[in-house]
Amino acid sequence: MAPVASRLRDTLIAAANPGGGWPYYAGKSSRVEPTCWALLALKGTTEDADDWPRVVGPHLQWLARTQRADGLLVDVAEAPANFASNGLAVCVLTHLGTGAPNVTRIVDALIAAKGISVREPDPRQDNALQGWPWLPDTFSWLEPTSWCVLALKKAGTQSRGAAARIEEGERLIANRVCEPGGWNYGNASVVGQDLRPYVPTTAVALLAMQDQPHVPAVERSVVWLRDSRLKEPSATALAMATIALRVHGQPVDDVEVRLAADVDRAERVGNLHALAMMLYALTASVHDARSLRV
Repeated sequence: MAPVASRLRDTLIAAANPGGGWPYYAGKSSRVEPTCWALLALKGTTEDADDWPRVVGPHLQWLARTQRADGLLVDVAEAPANFASNGLAVCVLTHLGTGAPNVTRIVDALIAAKGISVREPDPRQDNALQGWPWLPDTFSWLEPTSWCVLALKKAGTQSRGAAARIEEGERLIANRVCEPGGWNYGNASVVGQDLRPYVPTTAVALLAMQDQPHVPAVERSVVWLRDSRLKEPSATALAMATIALRVHGQPVDDVEVRLAADVDRAERVGNLHALAMMLYALTASVHDARSLRV
């Protein structure tokens, strides 16, 4: 995998914005999500190199400039905060051990945030549970809830508020598992119709629940992801399957081979977020295995 990793690393470094951060596509404005994935991936490939401070410095400074008074990172002026991106940021910044942005302030803001609670009865799903929404004052969704649960676990805060939010987030994740295992983007069913699970959403939920391996929803979903690991051929799906299955102790050699073979197509598409995820997935087992573990 070394030649592919080196190629992806060079592509990411070349695509960084001069003022710091990475965009989703080269030449666009920097955004929190691709910047965090790029830093996570590059940390694994340059950790022992003399140029790591030079590589990371401008991007951490850019992230620090996105931190609002309420503690959350917002990369588009006047836009609402994206809780999934902030959860990812806590995971990455905690691992990097940096003081800028202020991770404690992000964590405090995440603890205070909740999705809307809906008290209408639903035989399949408990909509009163409050995880995290994508944006403030909206319904809880699977991905932001998973990233924020993982963030609070990675941050290691001992506050009662953090423990309560983790517990409710875990209950929401388990409650929304699809019938065969795995997770959809939001609900497991709508108006009595079961929804299908997807690889990326299942992978992020399994990362959040990695310290709860014996929960039935987790056991069932590890099996589903293992069986479905090659069925969604996008770079994002393959990368997330590799990361989550590795964390859960499952073999991923065939997924890595498929992911490495996708590098030409992924570079033509040009999604830097996906390229960073690919680099991390292909190198984390050797360089940086603890970064998304709790």
